[in-house]
Amino acid sequence: MLVDDRKLKILQAVIADYISTAQPIGSRTIAKKYKLGISSATIRNEMSDLEEMGYLEQPHTSAGRVPSERAYRLYVDRLMQIRNLPRKEQEIIIRELGERMDEIESIIRKTARILSQLTRYTSLVINSNLIDCRLRHIHFIQLDSNRLVAVIVTDNGIVKNTIIKTADTVTAEYLESLTRVANDKFGGMTIEELNHCIASEDYKKLAYRYSQLDSLIPMLMEGLSIVGGDDVYADGMSNLFNFPEYSDISKAKSLMEIIEEKEQLMDIIRRIGGKGVVVSIGSEMDNVYMKDCSLVTASCRVGGREIGRIGVIGPTRMEYDRVVAVLEFISGYITGMMDK
Repeated sequence: MLVDDRKLKILQAVIADYISTAQPIGSRTIAKKYKLGISSATIRNEMSDLEEMGYLEQPHTSAGRVPSERAYRLYVDRLMQIRNLPRKEQEIIIRELGERMDEIESIIRKTARILSQLTRYTSLVINSNLIDCRLRHIHFIQLDSNRLVAVIVTDNGIVKNTIIKTADTVTAEYLESLTRVANDKFGGMTIEELNHCIASEDYKKLAYRYSQLDSLIPMLMEGLSIVGGDDVYADGMSNLFNFPEYSDISKAKSLMEIIEEKEQLMDIIRRIGGKGVVVSIGSEMDNVYMKDCSLVTASCRVGGREIGRIGVIGPTRMEYDRVVAVLEFISGYITGMMDK
């Protein structure tokens, strides 16, 4: 049996109404609210067909029907229309995140908070601490004649700075030469490559000429060694209790434990993978405690490399179109700012 246009319109109406009300939907409700130009009896027959096809389910306590996991997948893949994020909300995101991406820890906290506030679901920010993190740039700023601030930036957005004292007076020409040498020598290196470099004879000759390089090395090591697996930051955990699906405290507690313990959640996210926005529904995540949930994530990238993912967890009765719009805008904004 094919899902023809009429069935698709009815299914779309059922999904929209159930997302809004969390109540099983009957044929009369669809006929009155959605003006499809067909009778309640015809809608009832079509809904019966959709149930046989696995797109609708009938709770034991109700004469109405609810969308199945299969229906939500069809909706996301074929029926959903991504809405444009309202200008007012775009401005909130830009204002909250700021126009510079300096400290990755601050970005994570702000992003998680904005996501939970705008979507009203539980938000996630996954920071990918890449083991092959590379040095992007070193910059020196003169404080006075005998003190410098060294700033390093890695390719996954980590920024570190330290004050370096010098025995001799530093001139502008010397500072320019030091900056050029440091970037030429260390630019693009991983921590493993840096270890090899500082053991070389070439480095020892440079360090003899530019004594500040030895003071710079510990900070470079710290900035490039933030590794050891991904980390998850969550916000809006209490939002779960706003949905009737989690009125059962034990059910909500099980989901919260997965988010807080992180290991199971990270395993799910790694298996999902994918570029851009990815929507995972119920059993697709292969975890018994996530079977009534949906997880929507979006990747943030710098120079073509993923530096993390942002996402939300909520019931399968999720406003997918709105969630995708929010995630697309925020991930695109972060990617654009980080590339700068």
